[in-house]
Parts: sequence; structure tokens; C-alpha cells
Amino acid sequence: MGHDLTEGRAARRRRPRAWWLVGIVAAFALVAGACGGDDGGSGDDGDGGGGGDSSGVVNADDCPVKDVESATAPATVTVWHAYQGLQASTLQQIADGFNASQNKVKVELQGQGTYEELLKKFQDALANPGSLPDLVLTEDTTTQFMIDSGVVVPAASCQEADPGSDTTYDDVLPAVTSAYTVDDVLWPGAFSVSMPVLYVNKAILAQAGVDTTTFPQTIDELRSTAEKIKAANIPGVKAPLVIKVDSWFVENWLTGAGKPLVNNNNGRDGLADQSELAQEDTTKIYEWFKSMIDDGLATAIPSSSTGVDEYLALNAKSSAMLIQTSTAISTVAALLEGSVTKDQLGDVGIDADISSGLDIDVALQPGLEEAGQGQIGGSAWYLVKTDDAVGVPAAWQFVKYFLETPNQVTWTLQGSYLPVLKSAQDDPTLQKEFTTTTKGKWLNTAYQGLQNLNPDFPGPVIGPFNEFRAIVRSSLDSVAFNGVGTKEAIDKANTDFQDALDQYKSDVGG
Repeated sequence: MGHDLTEGRAARRRRPRAWWLVGIVAAFALVAGACGGDDGGSGDDGDGGGGGDSSGVVNADDCPVKDVESATAPATVTVWHAYQGLQASTLQQIADGFNASQNKVKVELQGQGTYEELLKKFQDALANPGSLPDLVLTEDTTTQFMIDSGVVVPAASCQEADPGSDTTYDDVLPAVTSAYTVDDVLWPGAFSVSMPVLYVNKAILAQAGVDTTTFPQTIDELRSTAEKIKAANIPGVKAPLVIKVDSWFVENWLTGAGKPLVNNNNGRDGLADQSELAQEDTTKIYEWFKSMIDDGLATAIPSSSTGVDEYLALNAKSSAMLIQTSTAISTVAALLEGSVTKDQLGDVGIDADISSGLDIDVALQPGLEEAGQGQIGGSAWYLVKTDDAVGVPAAWQFVKYFLETPNQVTWTLQGSYLPVLKSAQDDPTLQKEFTTTTKGKWLNTAYQGLQNLNPDFPGPVIGPFNEFRAIVRSSLDSVAFNGVGTKEAIDKANTDFQDALDQYKSDVGG
């Protein structure tokens, strides 16, 4: 393994006046991390794959919890993250609560910009372990890289050293733990989970005579709804649906239908070295995507766009529906209510009114076969072995605190990440929000999607994951904007993906 990973390929709604555009910018900044739509660092170097021998990986000695319990001076835990806006401030609130709750460990949060920047810094720090953080919060695509970095201590090791923690992890939703379990080993200690959802402007749907009590369950039903909106010729509506070109909706639809993207049980029973992108359901997705654009039913936002055009379209009522991440829920709801401050969203220097006539609701993301199926997005919390002997067990204390139900409730209601504990759904505060407030009802919808996920098919483990996403984005861009046919686009994407898998396998000596 070693630290030659540093030499790998680099990353690569009328309401009181509110900062709608500011919130859009903040929400968009969260999309990449929450749904894995960020271009991110390559995270594709290292050795091994989804199916190596896990013997010897779980070692209680790597997490000496008693050393922290007996310490006379507090241990400092450095946490690297890429959160912004409400999420960053909520994490700081939780960290402050942890620091005030005990005197053995002090947590210091350090924002690292984008996930791409965070990963690049982490890669660079591998050559100098003393510069590594004790806890790093990276996006969901980096699972294999974090394992292969050689400096991550699996959460399973800390569970082994701290049997009392089993109660907490037994309470985590199976779909969450399965997503981050490789070779029967749970790697990250905590999870910031999101789901793609469908944002709809019910006012436009009502104008078009569309039922606003139920929403599309499949992409075919989504098209039917779009056709009804288009046929209504509502002034100002450019295209019923707005969708930013990205790979994660393809991944979600395939995973939701139980279709693998790579061989070896989607990379979980061995190193994924064969692409399965070229399949019947991929063709269905691409043809649906192209026909929606060609028939004026959807506006596609280029994958290269660093703006917030998809949110602008919803605000301007030029589109009625948007598929995006659940992590934007708190921001959008706060903006609609006029209850968010500019400081909370980050000083990006843009101020605008929320458009009149907005009646936003949130529904489960339509799928190939049913709504709310797919794979989780977000980020995972990895314990890092540094020069500080008590760094891992000290970080473990914060991880366990973060997973306590009150903090999960805070993380959901303020940060829009979904609660990962089964017991959280019984929390009175959360239940009150889920049943009485707009934001809470929306979050509950996303949470239902999380509960619906199949833990036996959690999605792929891919070595060159970010390369795969770049390939699919480019492929979809070619269909949306360059007139490339779906078969040609899929064939090229499949070939390019296979090349990336071959290169990865070669790099790791597979």
C-alpha cells in the first residue's frame, strides 16, 4: 500500500424579503457533497478492491479507548470537513456541545473548502502523517480510496474495543451500514446521509390540472406529468422539468432497479474490473433523458455549470419540477418562510426576492420501477491514524456523541441530513417537526426514501468512482447538447469506463 497514493491522479417563494439567490448558491454548494455530484478528487489510487481478505483489518488495539478515559489532559481532535452554510454552523453547534459535555476531548473543526480540495489536501498529507486530521469527512465516492490510504482505522476496530457501542450501531439503519461495509468490515464511524428528491411547484401543476396530492412514482409517470404541464401552455413555463446533467441520477435509477454497474456483485465481492454500464436499463434512462429534452419537456443544465440555474428555474417558475438533493430542504424551507439570515447561508454577496406564486412541495424521487429507491449520498466520517496515539479513540468519542439521537435530530432539522438511527423516528421533537412543519414534512419524505432502500443492494463500490462520474456526465452532455445518439453515447461511456477500470486494476496490481 504505502503513501505513493499521493502521486495518483489528482482531483479532479409574496413572502417577506429573503436571500433566495443566496440560499440557492448555498444549497447548490451542498449538492456536490450530498449527492456525490461534485467532480471531486480522483480518489482512485491504492491497492485492493471490494473483495480482499479482511482478516487482520479489525484490531481493537488500533482504538485504545481506555487511554482517553484515563487521560489527565484533554486530547485535541482535528476534524476536516467540506460543509458550508447551515450545515457548517450546525456541525459547529454539535461540536461545541460535545466540548462542553466533558473534559477529556476537545474537537476543533477545520473547513477545507470543496470536497475536491479536502481530498487533495488529505492525499498530500499522507506523506506526512503528522499533518493528517484525526477525523475526515469525505464524500460517498471515496470509500475505496479511504480504505486503500492505509491510514484509516475501521469503525469495526473501535466497536471491538468498545463493546458498549454495539447498541448504537445496531440502531443504525441497515441500508446505511451496508453502504459503507466492505468485506464485512464497517469502515466509517458516522454518516451524513442524503437522498435525491423531487421538488415540485404545486401551483403550476394545479394550473395544468395535475393532481397535487400524489406525485410521479416512475420516470414514465414523470414524463406523463410533464406532458400535461406542457399541454396546458402556462405562461412563463419553459420546460416542465429542469435537471442538471449528472451521474448520480443514473446510478440511483439503476441501483433502485437492482442493476449493477460493475461485476463482482457491484464491486462488493471482489475488485470491480468489468463495466456493466451498457445494459437495457441504461439505454432506457438515456432515451428518456434525450426524449424529454427533444420534446421540450425538460431543460438540461450542463454538468460543467458552476451556477445555480436549476434552482433559478424553479424560483422563476420557468420549470415546475426539479430533481435534487434533500440537503437543500432546510435552506429552501427557511427561504420560503423568510426565517434565514445571510450570515447563516454564507456571505456570497447576492440578494433577491423570492418569486411570488411559489407553492413548493417535496416528493420521493421517481425511479425506473418505483419511487424512493436508489442509493444513499452524502459523506462518511473516517477515523485516521496519526502520530497522536490517542487520536483515534478520542475521535471515536466525538463520533459516538454525534450518533446520539438528540444530535441526529439537530443534524436533520438544521442541517437537512437524514437521521441514520431507527430510534430517531420515535423522537418527540423530530416527530413534531415531521408532522407539523413544512420543512419537517419534506425531510420526512426524504427519510421515507432512506428507509425504503434495499440494504442487500446498496450501490456500487468502484475504484475509479469519480472518473466514472465524469465519464457519465460527459456522455449525458453529449446527448443533451451535441446531438449524439444514445447508443453511441453509451458505447463510448462504457468503453471509457472500462479503460478506467483496466487502468485502476493495473495500478493496484490486480
